[in-house]
Amino acid sequence: MSPPTEAAQVLAAVERFQQGLDQPYKMTPLGMWACSDPGELWELFQAVDLTRFRHLADLGSGDGRAVLLGSLLTQATGIEADPQLVAQGRALAQELGLSRASFILGDCRQEDLSPYDLLFIYPDKPLTWLEKMLPDPWEGRLLVYGAGFRPQGLRQLGALHAGRTLCTMWGR
Repeated sequence: MSPPTEAAQVLAAVERFQQGLDQPYKMTPLGMWACSDPGELWELFQAVDLTRFRHLADLGSGDGRAVLLGSLLTQATGIEADPQLVAQGRALAQELGLSRASFILGDCRQEDLSPYDLLFIYPDKPLTWLEKMLPDPWEGRLLVYGAGFRPQGLRQLGALHAGRTLCTMWGR
């Protein structure tokens, strides 16, 4: 089944941006950004029923592809330390008229995560730092894209494949 028109427009815009990249990854001030597959993201967000969450935060949002797609289903905010990637995400959101997509230029390790009930991350390092900074109490969920790093102090609530990528949902 093909995505609805809005999702198809976002997927096409992200694809155009990705085709212009020299590499599908970039060193940012805080770590490595690698391109997640936008088709897989759309599949993942539908599978977890993103509409049941009030506000998604993408931690290390890169070019904003998860935020752009997520904003079709809920309020979505990207937190990214690389100014060029934030500018790209903002430009795509404006071009596509996505009013529920926003971006914060900053270090996600310094942001207040309490407004978000779903945290999304495609981690490039162990998640110990994130577990330590989760607000108390926080009843939200953590959605991890990829199987490279798993939280140690959270409970796994489920696992699913988005395309070929293993994704897991975590909570307290």
